[in-house]
Amino acid sequence: MVKIRAYIKLYRNVRRTPFRTGYRPLFDFIEEMKTSGRIDLIDRKQFYPGDEGEVKIVFLNRDYLGDDFDIGKTFLFGEGSDPLGEGVVKEIL
Repeated sequence: MVKIRAYIKLYRNVRRTPFRTGYRPLFDFIEEMKTSGRIDLIDRKQFYPGDEGEVKIVFLNRDYLGDDFDIGKTFLFGEGSDPLGEGVVKEIL
């Protein structure tokens, strides 16, 4: 299990509703390979389209995070083929 603190941005015009702690989008750390993770909110109850902020993310398997997974690594996340947001790894917990 891998836990990180990340700074994410939820794109404004691709999702219409906010999400809460426990949201499980797919993450792209490796090109054309997605992995599931759970976002836990830190300082709010909901994360709205257009919002930016720090969150905790939990991944069950490190294998799909890439060989270059480290602080500063950028990623996309979403629910299908189109990304709903982007982020950067700030800390590996």
